[in-house]
Amino acid sequence: MEIKLAVRNFIEFMMNNGSIDNRHGGIDRALEGTRIHRKLQKQGGENYQAEAFFSHKEEIGKFTFLMEGRADGVIEEDGRVIIDEIKTTEIPLEILDENPLHFAQAMCYGYFYCTSNQCSEITIQLRYYHIYTHEIKTIQKHYPQEELQQFYLNLLHQYVKWAELQIDWTKIRNDSIKEITFPFENYRPGQRELAIATYKTITNKSKLYCQAPTGTGKTISTLFPTIKSLAEGEAEKFFYLTAKTITRQVAEETVQKMANLGLRLKTVTLTAKDKVCFLEERNCNPEICPYANGYYSRVNDAIFEMIQINDQFTRTEIEHYGKKYQLCPFELALDLSWWCDGIIGDYNYLFDPQVYLKRFFSDNGGAYVFLVDEAHNLVDRSREMFSATIHKSSFLLLKKQLGKRHKKLMDALNR
Repeated sequence: MEIKLAVRNFIEFMMNNGSIDNRHGGIDRALEGTRIHRKLQKQGGENYQAEAFFSHKEEIGKFTFLMEGRADGVIEEDGRVIIDEIKTTEIPLEILDENPLHFAQAMCYGYFYCTSNQCSEITIQLRYYHIYTHEIKTIQKHYPQEELQQFYLNLLHQYVKWAELQIDWTKIRNDSIKEITFPFENYRPGQRELAIATYKTITNKSKLYCQAPTGTGKTISTLFPTIKSLAEGEAEKFFYLTAKTITRQVAEETVQKMANLGLRLKTVTLTAKDKVCFLEERNCNPEICPYANGYYSRVNDAIFEMIQINDQFTRTEIEHYGKKYQLCPFELALDLSWWCDGIIGDYNYLFDPQVYLKRFFSDNGGAYVFLVDEAHNLVDRSREMFSATIHKSSFLLLKKQLGKRHKKLMDALNR
């Protein structure tokens, strides 16, 4: 049985610990980090291979794990090979300690390289770039192929229980999907045609635009064939994306209607962070929020329980388990989504360049189906996503606070 995984997601899932912390990182830092990566990669010279793609298969018992990912860089010079991993930081470099998680991803790539190129040893290089001082701290470690192999296989053996859970669930899900029939006695006019067109669109990996009157039953006519396609191996996950809470609830109710007839399908509904936060005022600082503090040390145990007990994870379910395990409900829903067959949420999670679900789309993606409800709303929404607003009052207030002591800053603000 083959299990396909992205290296980054695998390492983060298996090795992540500690707390959610909004004091470092965020959207601006992520964009800045991408720019810095490109800058350093360009400086690598002719022996530097940027964004080197790796694909590796490993058999553990009844499973064949196909692992894929891209290393920031591979350097081949003077008979020596270096796997380069680049990280940006705000922490002063003199007090910065290496993060095992940062090394782990590069160690996997090092093992893959050794295996495919018959290397007996390799160098793993971790470069921390300080975003304010532009200084770089480089840490290098040399590993024999045997040590990298032991590290990687140890992680895979730990992952086997999750793989078994996934395989067992897929069989249960697919068997139920094959048995399920259309949940209404008769098709309304146009429903059967839409369902057939949806299924053909999925199998052909193409796009379908549908315009139909309210009351046609578009939700079930698109969800039903999409769910059928999961059991046929035509898709591995679907996203039902909407602009309104009420239409997300319609999707939840439609899945529940089929579940009442025997369907086994795991779905999760994503709710905006501000709406689902347990605090009166959101602050993802682990010193302030107990649900952020130690989050990554507890979340896997919560998910392991949740996916064995429940199928549909609505906002109510997510909040229940968030309080039970003292976990941020927003991040819990995101982490749970990896183990669900369907994800119901706002347009933003696919289309917004700043908040889209990078865990699914940043690498090679997957066999995903996107059902976009009331797509005409995307015109206005996309204008919001790709627009920014600047208020003159903010600049005037800052100038007033600065006074005349900071001439360079004042000149910049005036410009």
